[in-house]
Amino acid sequence: GEDGGGDARVDVLQLDVTDEHSVTAASEAVRTKLGADGKLAGVVSNAGILWGYPLPELMDVCALGVKRVLDAFVPLVGDDGRVVVVTSGLGPLMHSYADEVRRAALVDLGGSWDGALAPMIDECLRAYRTSDTVEKRIAAFQSAGFPGGPFEESAPDFHMYGLAKMFGDAYMIRVARDHPGLRVTSVDPGLVYTDLILRMPKYAGLEKEETSAQSPKEGVEATMRLLFDEGAGRVEDGGSGKLYALNKARELVFSDIDKMPQKQE
Repeated sequence: GEDGGGDARVDVLQLDVTDEHSVTAASEAVRTKLGADGKLAGVVSNAGILWGYPLPELMDVCALGVKRVLDAFVPLVGDDGRVVVVTSGLGPLMHSYADEVRRAALVDLGGSWDGALAPMIDECLRAYRTSDTVEKRIAAFQSAGFPGGPFEESAPDFHMYGLAKMFGDAYMIRVARDHPGLRVTSVDPGLVYTDLILRMPKYAGLEKEETSAQSPKEGVEATMRLLFDEGAGRVEDGGSGKLYALNKARELVFSDIDKMPQKQE
């Protein structure tokens, strides 16, 4: 701040992506700060939870939370601005496990949030809430058209998390459709050493060096490049409305949201 305790260019504003009023209040505060003619250069939707949370909470943060943030802040972004949704490789993976009808509906740009995505989210929540054993839950999600492949029994948290991220990506492509003057993307940062993975039994209590995870600085690289690299996410190159990741050579690559971009080479 101006007292020397931080960067005077940074304003910290708290918001809760699960609370519509909180998101709206934050966006209005930013709008006031920008003034009548000011615009944002970019927006990143980064909130996420993973292990140990029920599906309703995962959806509220990772799917509906994305929608709330984008709906509130995208109108503040200037021409050719950047909009980045931080996602996970489990999103396209769950997309690939879904039945043919669901896969088609997720990427059908003729379908809206209310008309296409929200009803599918409701089906998933209903499958979750009406099943009280692993076996019943597996059957319920298979019946709903959203099975979890090998994860539905061995790691159901990954199944639920992947579904929520999948719907966040599906909304991202609709925002890209509605805002052709912006560079709208999702990004899979890969495995990053943060509290997000330290809740998982596999990593609990481990130091970073004991894992294969990236440092937070490494993990944010793809997002930063989507925000600041001149050529990243360009509409004219077909790069808007796509899912990005870094490949083994640390090159920024992209694909449609039903595929993992780093594995398409």
